[in-house]
Amino acid sequence: MTPEDLFRQVEICHSIEKRLNTVFLERGEVIRMAFLALLSQEHVYQIGPPGTGKSLLVRTLVEHIFGARYFETLLHGEVTLSSLAAAEGFREAQVVFLDEVFRAPKNTLLGLLPVLNERIIYSPAGRRLPLLSLFAASNQNPSPADGLDAFYDRFTYRSLVRPIRSGENFLKLLLSASENSGTDQAPLHLLELAGCRQTIQSSVRLDASAKEGFLFLRERLNHEGIVLSDRRWRKVVLAAQTIAVYSFSESVNSRHLRELSCVLWSYPPEIRSIDRILGEID
Repeated sequence: MTPEDLFRQVEICHSIEKRLNTVFLERGEVIRMAFLALLSQEHVYQIGPPGTGKSLLVRTLVEHIFGARYFETLLHGEVTLSSLAAAEGFREAQVVFLDEVFRAPKNTLLGLLPVLNERIIYSPAGRRLPLLSLFAASNQNPSPADGLDAFYDRFTYRSLVRPIRSGENFLKLLLSASENSGTDQAPLHLLELAGCRQTIQSSVRLDASAKEGFLFLRERLNHEGIVLSDRRWRKVVLAAQTIAVYSFSESVNSRHLRELSCVLWSYPPEIRSIDRILGEID
């Protein structure tokens, strides 16, 4: 895939995003994040109360990807890696949505690490999966005491999903006939989408202002007690590259770093400090 091909995929994403924003009110950040994740083949964690449209949004988005298969399930305390692997459609899906993810047993979630990392599931034997992105949702974050840091860290993008706030949008929600986003526009094609990540990594460079910005960002975050692993920083760089591509830029500059809040926080109380630091980047 050439950079020109990549930008054509981004144009289609923008067109679909515009339509989805007319249907899913006050979900602009969540929608944008989903497109960034799909382009870079990364994973998304959504936290918010039930009934806020988390799974519906992802399900609707997949309808705009020609050739994509979708799998969705609600996790619970008895689910095992074997039962999940045996569920109809899981092994064939390019997009997976796991609801109430932290209700599942610890061993089940840790067993999903090869799925998130290498797209391989070991149950009963290793099998490669066609997975592009896995979306997980919960109404609460894990605590460090849960021993799930390795699993949680694999979700590059993290999003707070709140109930509708605006009175005007609330009335629109009540009076809307359906959540029909219309799929008559040009869709994303699975084969082209699958080639985007490699092109992003190989063709999008960091300019001098971005490199200085990352050094500044690491120092300021460490000073606030927000310490990211080296693995996480590599994910942050990929996110910055994808954000640059999504704004039709061929390189990352310091302006793109200001949009990285969703890949830097682990727990919601950190968001205010992170946003303040990002605002200090020149």
